[in-house]
Amino acid sequence: MPDAPEIPEASDPFEKRAAVTIAILAVVLAVVGNKGDNAKTDAIIKTNEASNQWGYFQAKGIKGSIASAEQELLTVLAPSQPAAADVAKITERLKSDAERYKTEQVKIKKDAEEAQKDAERGSKINDRCDQGSLALQIAIVLASVSILARSHAFWIASIVLGLIGVVIGVLAFLI
Repeated sequence: MPDAPEIPEASDPFEKRAAVTIAILAVVLAVVGNKGDNAKTDAIIKTNEASNQWGYFQAKGIKGSIASAEQELLTVLAPSQPAAADVAKITERLKSDAERYKTEQVKIKKDAEEAQKDAERGSKINDRCDQGSLALQIAIVLASVSILARSHAFWIASIVLGLIGVVIGVLAFLI
């Protein structure tokens, strides 16, 4: 097996500073990227939860409508006196079922809207983290170019862009 090429050690203080800058930017990029990935996963989960809640909400509405329709139908088609007491019990039960479904829908709607808000929040965090990651990636490239070009201007630009990426990333944590 051939020997691995030897990596030259940075001897110039500028190269060392630029290399440390790259390392720091890479760590911050990893943290911001991880936060964005977690937020994206949470947003997908919450979107799914909201969708499930809205389906449940619709099911309760359909059940309520069916119960109301059955109640009305029984009332209109009420049989003769001997069975009237049974019909009254059934219509009362159907009426209470319809009201219960409407009451349950209020809580389900609240849960669905809350899940939607959480999904939107996760999506905003992910978008912000993507913006911060982009700035940090470009900053890393500029810091690398600064070593190759031995240019302090590129190094300063990488620090400025890196700080912008850090600020954007920190703002994502505050959403």
